[in-house]
Amino acid sequence: MSNTTTGAGEEAQQTGKATSNQYPPRLHNDVYPFIYPSKFRGSLQDKVAVVTGAAGTIGKALAECFAVAGAKLVLVYNRTVPPKSLEEQCVKLGAASVAFVQCDVSKLEACEGLMQQVLGKFGTIDILVNNAGSNDLGPLHEQDPRKFIHDLAVNLHGPYYLMRFALPVFRAQRSGCVLNIASRAGTVDIPYSTSYCASKAALINLTGCTQKELDVEGFDDVHLYALHPGGIKSEMTLKKYSEESLQNLPPHVRAGMANWLDMYEDSPYLNGMVCVALATGRAKEGLRGKYFDVGQDLEDVIAQTSALKADPELYSLHTTFLGGLSNGVPTERPRDKPFAFPGF
Repeated sequence: MSNTTTGAGEEAQQTGKATSNQYPPRLHNDVYPFIYPSKFRGSLQDKVAVVTGAAGTIGKALAECFAVAGAKLVLVYNRTVPPKSLEEQCVKLGAASVAFVQCDVSKLEACEGLMQQVLGKFGTIDILVNNAGSNDLGPLHEQDPRKFIHDLAVNLHGPYYLMRFALPVFRAQRSGCVLNIASRAGTVDIPYSTSYCASKAALINLTGCTQKELDVEGFDDVHLYALHPGGIKSEMTLKKYSEESLQNLPPHVRAGMANWLDMYEDSPYLNGMVCVALATGRAKEGLRGKYFDVGQDLEDVIAQTSALKADPELYSLHTTFLGGLSNGVPTERPRDKPFAFPGF
């Protein structure tokens, strides 16, 4: 879909009426006018933003985008130390401060120590971006169980640990934002990526359930999101689809996946600037707790907030049954004649 087509946001402006879900949002693979960095300069000035997985392609872009917004950056890495040039670039772009902190997010004690460092240095945390990820490719029946458990630990346990330690602070100050970098893989069944799909699906559900708890208790300014960051040629993606990795798959499957990397053409700054926009709260009325694909035009989606509220299954994990049986709302069952088991 062309970026120049009329979207829901423009439709609302032209008609003066709230739009409905019949207007599909425009699609993008790079930064577009509604999320131009120039519009967000200083918008998160001095807010403390913790970004995990900061040494990778997606993490570096997140750091630069939050730098434009003026945040105090805590850039978390595990084995690879981010280059000094990243700190220099973030300061140049407007970051209030930049600190690199080592943490293995798969470990509970390490995450607790990280949060203690952040609170000890800044006294608070305002934004948590759970970006660190792990993705082992291969048949489930042959995969080393330790690798499966590691993927779960990085993709699910790490975000949970950090959310667990950040949420009491958010609740006390009645504000805060969590951005969980999930994946489309968490919403579809992909063979040979079971550990990744399962952990990302759980991360999306963790996001939604936690938001429900906050909403029930009236914490309107604590908002969480799960995001598909787009198809980005990150270090993890390049490794996943490398020739060495593909050797773990059956030959006919390997041949079919040979060109999958060609689909990964999205800019990491698209995800970064959508995260900044969400952190400012401008979409929290309709999207908090939701799973969002950053390729959709955020302005168009915000313009259809009424449609999001009317259909709770939009932008969430759900299933569909034959006959229209609702999965989200309990349906009264017929009263069958009692059966005397085993009946023979």
